[in-house]
Amino acid sequence: MGNSYGWMGNIVRINLSTGEIQTQSTADLAERFIGGRGFISKIYWDEVDAKKDALHPDSPLLFMTGPLAGTPAIAGNRWFIAGKSPLLYPDQFGLGSVGGSFGAKLESAGYDGIIITGKASKPVYVYLHDGTVEIKDAQGLWGLETFETLHRLNKAHGETSGAVCIGPAGEKLVRLAVAMSDHGACGGSGFGAVMGSKNIKAVVAAGSLKVPVARPDDLKAVNTRIRSLIEGKILMDPNVEGIELVRRTPCPGCPSGCPRGLYKHVSGREEVRKNCQSVYMYYLWDMKYHGGESTADPFLATSLANRYGLCTQEMGNLLYLLEACVKQGIVTDASAGIALSQMGSLEFIERLTDMVISRHGIGEVLAEGTMRAAHALGNGAVKFLEKRMTRSGFNAEAYNPRYFITNAVFYATESTSTMNQLHEVCFPIMKWVMWYATDGAMSPFSTEVMLRIAKKFWISEKAVDFSTYEGKADVAYVIQNREYAKENLVVCDFFYPLTTADGAEDHTGDPALESRLLSAVTGIEFDEAGYYKTGERVFNLQRAIQSIEGRAGRKDDRVNEFYFTDKMEEEAGFLGVFNPDFMLPGPSGELISRKGAVLERDRFEKMMDEYYARRGWEVKTGLQKKDTLETLGLAEIAATLRAKGFLAE
Repeated sequence: MGNSYGWMGNIVRINLSTGEIQTQSTADLAERFIGGRGFISKIYWDEVDAKKDALHPDSPLLFMTGPLAGTPAIAGNRWFIAGKSPLLYPDQFGLGSVGGSFGAKLESAGYDGIIITGKASKPVYVYLHDGTVEIKDAQGLWGLETFETLHRLNKAHGETSGAVCIGPAGEKLVRLAVAMSDHGACGGSGFGAVMGSKNIKAVVAAGSLKVPVARPDDLKAVNTRIRSLIEGKILMDPNVEGIELVRRTPCPGCPSGCPRGLYKHVSGREEVRKNCQSVYMYYLWDMKYHGGESTADPFLATSLANRYGLCTQEMGNLLYLLEACVKQGIVTDASAGIALSQMGSLEFIERLTDMVISRHGIGEVLAEGTMRAAHALGNGAVKFLEKRMTRSGFNAEAYNPRYFITNAVFYATESTSTMNQLHEVCFPIMKWVMWYATDGAMSPFSTEVMLRIAKKFWISEKAVDFSTYEGKADVAYVIQNREYAKENLVVCDFFYPLTTADGAEDHTGDPALESRLLSAVTGIEFDEAGYYKTGERVFNLQRAIQSIEGRAGRKDDRVNEFYFTDKMEEEAGFLGVFNPDFMLPGPSGELISRKGAVLERDRFEKMMDEYYARRGWEVKTGLQKKDTLETLGLAEIAATLRAKGFLAE
């Protein structure tokens, strides 16, 4: 790499067992893996021992930014916390995408990333500032809730600092513990427990260093283009009782592109929320308990999870499992140690949260996460999750493939979260649904617009013909490559790719924006194809990691059985409310209904044949090929896979 524009040039390595601190150059990784998920995947491949569990001191904990962090690039300040996840089932590669200011602060401190190994002998936190690193005593912070911890660290290190920390859940190694940061940002997949296992309470970053930008005028021009395309975007606030918006609180570098805001609750509590799953963690049970009427309690339930440092999505899964086990008599008040008939009340979620943190009663089992809890409870409890979760532990209901055929490929081939890939298909369709449901009154994104978007972003108009499997393998290939490239940049999933453009005359976005941002910041020319190639490279590296961790090839590329057997009759959430008949564009833009549809097994398998061929993998086995990996610059990966029997011959 001839320059270091966009990168500070250093990743810091911290061994908490020995106190040793070293730095390594970013240059060896930058052009090939860009940043974010790319850096993480390469480091994970090189350094993580498949035989050691997620909470072993030798398992590294990674904090990684992308080359846009700390620059004026719009919505480019996100970062990842990653490593071996203790929440996924079994322990395996995982990562959590995090917003807020910490990514930019880490860059201003002089670092593109952090690698932490070992275990401190007592609670500590790490302080990075202007190219220096200190390991500081955190015993006075141990036991504090997340909000109080962040407040104290901010007070100690100044208003310009940024921090990420754990709460009591992480300290007690609860597998669903998250790492919390400012602006309501958090990193899931159990990495709060990984921090706790290393006795690290927090990481704080501050500094005055500037990320060098190669072509500031070009970056300004791309930002101007982006602002013109998002003009007029409508933001949807959370639909929960008892709150009012105080002000918008976008992440640094974002022109309020999502409905993230500071909301005031009737109790007087003020906290940041975004209109996503976390807001509705307790909504369903609150409705059931109060006879179909929602109350102001779900806001406080989410607050409780955030303060203790618990994953709201996983808390929802635990409640689902617990409710199913109660109905089947597997769990009783006596065995659980809690009045299960009170599920849905504020008192119940407060008591249950305390039990999970203290590992008391049913909390001892639930603290291990939903999949492990189901196996521990036995008596068929695992079967209750077959229509709720994937086998590694993610939501299996979101944007399901009976509705959106392309999504079946994502569910089949990913062991980590597929959400960003699902979003690329479904965010534009949600805008189309609003057009359809309101005869265009609340959205300009008509079928004609969707056909233009499909041709521009997803190869052909067949991408939005939801009556057929034809061409969907190609669509999946393109989307996965783009989404992995996006995660190398670590730009906002809500914002990019900008497929729908409220401010454009034809309402279609621009697929070249991300590659233009990368080129302007780094000074290295990336056209769209070259940018997507970086995503394809890291996707293939991720596939190799899966193989090493025991998920190899076509035999493991499975989706939940209910997609094939249960006709889709209803859908929860936005799509179910506004489109109960599951209307979607069909052949030549004509409308069709997916109501009563299933995923057709034979056609799914044929789609996977086409997908493997498109990827350059062996169709029969789904294993990677040496030539494909070498073409992507991953020759060293191919050699390891061959030695372990995971390469097609």
